[in-house]
Amino acid sequence: MENRAASRGKDAGDFPKVVLLDTVSFCNLKCSMCFHKEMERQKGFMPWPLFTKCIDEIAAADPATRVWMVFFGEALIRRRYKPTIFDMIAYAKSRGLTDVVLNSNANLLDEPSAHALIQAGLDGIYIGLDAFSPQTYAQVRVGGDYERTVQNVLGLLELKRAHGFANPEVYVQFVEMDVNAHEKEDFIAFWSARGANVKIRPKVSWAGKVDAPNLALGNDERWPCYWAMQTMSITDRGKVVTCAVDLDARFVAGDVTSSSIREVWNASLGPLRAAHVERRFDALPPHCRDCRDWQAASAVYYD
Repeated sequence: MENRAASRGKDAGDFPKVVLLDTVSFCNLKCSMCFHKEMERQKGFMPWPLFTKCIDEIAAADPATRVWMVFFGEALIRRRYKPTIFDMIAYAKSRGLTDVVLNSNANLLDEPSAHALIQAGLDGIYIGLDAFSPQTYAQVRVGGDYERTVQNVLGLLELKRAHGFANPEVYVQFVEMDVNAHEKEDFIAFWSARGANVKIRPKVSWAGKVDAPNLALGNDERWPCYWAMQTMSITDRGKVVTCAVDLDARFVAGDVTSSSIREVWNASLGPLRAAHVERRFDALPPHCRDCRDWQAASAVYYD
């Protein structure tokens, strides 16, 4: 078991340590703990010129920056939309990026897609399962197929073993909630025994859009938010939001179609980080001051 919380509350400096790119903002599920089904902003696909502009700047600034190939959608919806998600991953790797990852619910992770992710050079994939039984999965991952998804993940693990591929590192994720907490230990045991890394994380309210009673601490007990301090989230239209859980892009800090990532990070987001560092939480904009999701920016890993 490993807790990777060290240094997560430190200021990343003059360039973000993590960039989330909204390559596609559509999703094929309606998960109970997710806000996507109520999302009001227009859904779409990130244009290739905007994507390559972001990747080229990241490559020039710091190739070790972690780049998530999705912000708030299912990346594999783009497996047939040209350029594909595989083309995008391959481009990022061709520019020298060393930590290219994505989130997926794996319902679309069939064998051709698994092969394509490996061939593109993906470094890691985080798969949201959140259940150990079809019954619980149906309550949480609404619209998904539990048995097919489990076989898809097992297929990727077997493909890696059969051909000796180190990457992508496979993480299966379990968001702990009342509805699934009784299955956590079985989930850890099953997936650890099959060669996957297990990630257990708390429920997020998505900037107050979903009820998360587990986030019970107030500002008197607050610490700097990992998402504010180290991450930048960019929508499919180039808008930079102030927080990785502001999935509806209600609070925009800048636009990378007309500015650089570095410019937005320092000019618009810099004062926000300074307030966190100095623990002037009451001086934050209301949506950040009143947020409780900073408590959920952590996880426990079983390798």
